[in-house]
This record gives sequence, structure tokens and C-alpha cells, in this order.
Amino acid sequence: MVLHVPRILLPKDNWEKWAVIACDQHTQDLEYWKRVEEFVGNTPSTFNLIYPEIYLPLDENRVNKIHKTLSDYKKLLVDHGPCFILVRRSVSGNERIGLVVAVDLEEYQYDESDSFIKPTEGTINERLPARVRIRENAELELSHILVLYNDPNFSIIPRNPESLICEENQVYDFDLMENGGHITGYRISNEKIITEISDKIQNLGILLVGDGNHSLAAAKSFWEKIKGAVQADHPARYAMVELVNVHDPGLSFEPIHRIVSGIEPGELLKKFNARIDETRICFSNADFSATEHSIGFITEDRCGMLVFENPTHDLEVETLDEIIDNYSVEYEHDPEVVEKLVKKQGNIGFFLPPLKKSKFFSLIKKKGILPKKSFSLGKENEKRYYIEARKIIP
Repeated sequence: MVLHVPRILLPKDNWEKWAVIACDQHTQDLEYWKRVEEFVGNTPSTFNLIYPEIYLPLDENRVNKIHKTLSDYKKLLVDHGPCFILVRRSVSGNERIGLVVAVDLEEYQYDESDSFIKPTEGTINERLPARVRIRENAELELSHILVLYNDPNFSIIPRNPESLICEENQVYDFDLMENGGHITGYRISNEKIITEISDKIQNLGILLVGDGNHSLAAAKSFWEKIKGAVQADHPARYAMVELVNVHDPGLSFEPIHRIVSGIEPGELLKKFNARIDETRICFSNADFSATEHSIGFITEDRCGMLVFENPTHDLEVETLDEIIDNYSVEYEHDPEVVEKLVKKQGNIGFFLPPLKKSKFFSLIKKKGILPKKSFSLGKENEKRYYIEARKIIP
């Protein structure tokens, strides 16, 4: 069975300071993480249990502190027993429904496409060691992973999930820091409901990793490392994720833009087999639907659109990465941050269109794994926050 019922641990209070956004967000915004640290103060928080990627490369002292804090926090958390958590997240005027579960890592491969749980983007191998290093001595697991399932009829989790929840099973209800919206969680421990959901997911035959590809890959790498020396049902065999229906109206697909540094922007633009339409207006918020295959660009003193009349690739991200992969590339969700970074001489930013979520499963079926950083589920403030925990050491 691909789903596993996790034993959920949660704090008693101070929720707003406890929940912190995914570690791979705001990687160009040190001020964001400084605000988080100041806001949290000495209050128990998942900030003290994660390694924000803006602080890479890995500092062993910081890792050791994370491991010690994970151990210390165990006695602060309330054991809610084996259950799923139904999550209602309101942000940016939309509500998204998710279900926190655990998945069997034996059903997942991050470097192949014939597994039940499939990756959707290429793995950046250099990003795995830091996450594996943190997991290998961690007593608890937290998760920012979103896994997508394809249920257009909402037969697994209804659009209105009232039939699955009751107020007495509410386990948290609070505002997320830094404009993350509002989130409410409900414990689902009814065995009949859990079995029905698990069977329906199993019958789908496929799940796609939407967010947290590298975290799930790190969990898999660690499991492969230890599984020959531990019992078959060791807790590290499983990884906690949030399942989300790709058809959920509160789920949006956003592009991840690129910044190339240390080059002469004009020379790089010449490498594209494209028409350059320059403009005085930046294309950070451009309507890409007007053109078939196009990529926006911005430099210190130029901006415009690269238009490809006879593209050799299906996706703009493939066209772009084919040219820039050998350069120094940073990835950024926020177009305003791209505009800020290209003010530095020798930088150029590229704006990509979003993928169409209605065609996402068919796209993966056709193409398999997409290029790294091909899409984002929502804007940065819509990303998953760390809330639930579970033991991964017996």
C-alpha cells in the first residue's frame, strides 16, 4: 500500500511562531529569514529544526544544533496517535484542501519514472547531501512536500470536506507568519475513512511530487542507506507529505524565473535562435498567452521578449535551460526580486510562463521528468509551512 498512517506530533500552543515556511524558499532574501528569526525569538519553532537554504553551504555546528533541538522538542509535542490530518489553507483569496499522510518510499524513485510516486523535475544532486545529513541523525521528521493526485471528480476528498471532519477533531487553527494566510487542521483517525481514502489513492496508480522533490529524494537516499540493517517497517521507510488534488481550485502553478550572473547579457541573448522584441515595459507580469513560445528578459538597461517561431522543444523552460545551464544560474519565484537583482552589472533575468495545471499529468506522461525548477505550486507565500512532526527513529 502506497499510503501509510503516520503517528502525528504537534505542539500545544504558540502556533504562529511554530510554523515556518519551506527551507528552499526566499533563497535570495536574507532579510526574510532575519525577520523570522527575530519574530520566533526563544519560542519553540520549526525554524530551529530546519536548515534554510540561504545559509548553505552546510555548517556542521548548525546541523548538530538542529539534531539536539529535535531531541529536546520531543517532550514538548503532543502525540495525536496514528491519523491523517485534513488541512484547509486560505491564502491570496483562495482555499486549498490537503491531506497529510505518509508514503512508502519503496514506491518512489527519484531517478526513474516507473514507480508509483514519480518525480516531476530533475534532481540537483548537489542539493541532496545537506538534506540527507540532517535526516540521518534526526529523531523527528517535518515536511514541506506536496504530492499531487489526479481526481477531477473530487471522489477522494470532496470539494466541501465537511463529511470527513468535525469540530472536535480540530487540532490547529491559526494565521501563518509573513502573510502565509490562515490554516486549519483536523485529525482523521476513523479506520474506515482512512482505508477508503488509501484504497482510492492506490487505485489511481500514480502520484506526482509537486513540491519538495529534493526533500523526498533525500528521505529515499537515507532509507536506501539503512534499510539493509533495520527492520522492514522502520519509520524511516516512510516520508510525511501533504496530498493535494491537482484540480483543487486553490492550487496554482507558477513559473520559476532565472537570473544568470557573471556574463555580458547582450552576448548571451545572441545565443538564442529567437526574434528579440525590445520594449520599455518590463515583462515580469507579461501575458504569455499572446505568443506561442516566448521568454521575457531583463538586464540593467534592456528588457523585452525572446520569440521563438520554430522551437525545437515543447516547453519554454527547456528552450531556456538548454542555453543557460552552463552558466551561473539562480532561481527565483518573485519577478520583483528578479528585477532588483539584474540592476547589478553582468546579470540578466529571464521570465517564464506557467505550466497549465489541467494538462500536468498528461505532460508528465508524455515527457517524464521535467527540467529542474520547471514550476512552482503557488507563489512563495503560498508554500507549505512545517507544522506536523513524526518520529523517524523507533
